[in-house]
Amino acid sequence: MRSKVIRFFRRPFWSDWRTITVVYALIPVIIGILKWHKSNDTYQIYKSVFVNTLQQLPLYDFYPYLHGDCNHYGPVFFYVIAPFASLPDTWGMLLWLCFLVATFYVAVRYMPLQRWQKVFMFWFCAHEVLTPLFVEQYDLAMAASYLLMFACVERRQPVWAAFFIVLNIFIKLYGVMGLAFFFFVEDKRKFILACLGWAALFFVLPMLVSSPEYVVQQYFGWYESLVAKNAQNLAEAFNTTNTSLLGIPRKISGNTEYSDLWLIIPGILLFLSPFRRVSQYKHVAFRYAMLASATMFVTLFSTGTESYGYIAPMTGFVVWYTTAPWRRGRWALVLLVYAFIFTSLCTSDVFFPRFIWKQLLEPYALKALPTTIVWLVLIWEMNTKEYRPTPGPSL
Repeated sequence: MRSKVIRFFRRPFWSDWRTITVVYALIPVIIGILKWHKSNDTYQIYKSVFVNTLQQLPLYDFYPYLHGDCNHYGPVFFYVIAPFASLPDTWGMLLWLCFLVATFYVAVRYMPLQRWQKVFMFWFCAHEVLTPLFVEQYDLAMAASYLLMFACVERRQPVWAAFFIVLNIFIKLYGVMGLAFFFFVEDKRKFILACLGWAALFFVLPMLVSSPEYVVQQYFGWYESLVAKNAQNLAEAFNTTNTSLLGIPRKISGNTEYSDLWLIIPGILLFLSPFRRVSQYKHVAFRYAMLASATMFVTLFSTGTESYGYIAPMTGFVVWYTTAPWRRGRWALVLLVYAFIFTSLCTSDVFFPRFIWKQLLEPYALKALPTTIVWLVLIWEMNTKEYRPTPGPSL
């Protein structure tokens, strides 16, 4: 089976960069046209960061035109959305979708993987790429950032690794997961100094278009909005957020009156447990495994995870499956297929019965279950397996 998979993704049509480039170029354009002059609520939230910063209005208030939602992104997001928010909404939204896909495309191409592994990732993740695009979500760029953080560490570019980590901490906090790669950085002093330098720059940048007092006030507002959002996610058992491992017991039981620490603390300990194997750091396969673990952990242990946030663990599935230095067996392939169906295809009316998604998977956050299983298998492997390179493909 593994040889058939490799041969399939080495066929000229599927492995030709021109084919993949055209497909990924058409995806945002087609979705943008389908959404032309239609509701783009998420994009309006992003645009509000641009408009409100220029007018020095609160970034985290519930404005009527945001339809009961509000912004939860840091002040520096102004510079990310500015090129698009300054255009008419239809064109700005279309180019925003193109930007999201472009970041993902560049990140995968920049990864120090073999060609067939990159090709596999592009096709494996293609359907899941659609999910955040239909709601204009930044999660696609966030998934790309994890890949870029890791790629820069592997390519011995600590300044750029620090850039992507700190930028995404200042945008959505989730960039903090990139610090898991700190132990793999060769020049740690340069990396730390770069982190401090980028942090100072990203803190000051919004002040250039507003004022220091305004920006400091918005950081306090950002903290308060995140605390309030987390409390809302915990209190409402059957909302569309908290599609995570944390959400599964809450949604199944309907009980919201308990602390998530009973899951978070063991989760953190499990995530950190492979770091004790210092002798494995020198093996690139072990470092790839840590990347896969980070993409899954950040999704499983966040109350803010929604269905469209699973593009990150989808990339993690590919990294987990294809970079192991041993030959993957049949059960690993079965698990990969299961994860693909019940993480990606399950949200599609074309490939999956809608009533199963609406009545079973979505209400009980069961989209998180495949990621949970793969992550636990991965943690077991990282704690027990030898990651020394061996000849032959890992499939």
